[in-house]
Amino acid sequence: MAPDNYVYIGMAGLLLGVLSIFFLLYRRLRWMLKVIRRKKAGSPKILAGFRNLILLVLWISVFSVVMFAGFFLQAYHSFTLERAVARVIVEPVTDDHTSRLTLIQYFSPDSQITSQYLIRGDQWVLEGDILKWDNWMNFMGLGTRYRLTRLRGRYLSTEDEINRQPTIYSLVKKENDPLWRYLYEYGPELPFVNSVYGNAVFQASDDAKQYVVLVSTSGFLTREIEPL
Repeated sequence: MAPDNYVYIGMAGLLLGVLSIFFLLYRRLRWMLKVIRRKKAGSPKILAGFRNLILLVLWISVFSVVMFAGFFLQAYHSFTLERAVARVIVEPVTDDHTSRLTLIQYFSPDSQITSQYLIRGDQWVLEGDILKWDNWMNFMGLGTRYRLTRLRGRYLSTEDEINRQPTIYSLVKKENDPLWRYLYEYGPELPFVNSVYGNAVFQASDDAKQYVVLVSTSGFLTREIEPL
């Protein structure tokens, strides 16, 4: 069951219990008023009333636990959520330090773009922009916003990085996007925004492997996966 359902069930049960206690108190108050006015009030049924009160307290306690368990699960889900944003398929070619890389970008369950690139280097690097919300916004279910911007090769040796010709590919039509430029400059001053920053993941490109790239509340991460 989804964490939200636990929260809703707990809140509904809690509200019903509180209303029942108010109704019980209302009936007891009416009985007391009848006694004060010397009207026929009937038996006070103290033991039955006390029993009902105990049962209602237990009812409220149980549904309070259910509600807070839902909040806990919701928080755990929000702060550990990892959403797949891309798939990387690496195929080394005959040339030294060169590999063919297939990048599948996931925009939605029904929308994805597949592109192929030749990458020179010991590793492939995927770069992007990250907008991190305040923690309480994550708790409310708002996921990290991102943009994949570049794919390039990376050499392990600094000397190779300097002397060898790099391969860099843009993944966006507008690299100097005005929205992200504004977010980089003023993002931390905006309400609900924790930070705006650049992020990158890289992995070896010398073996035929496949990776999934994910975005979490802290940025990008990658894991090796089995081929489809």
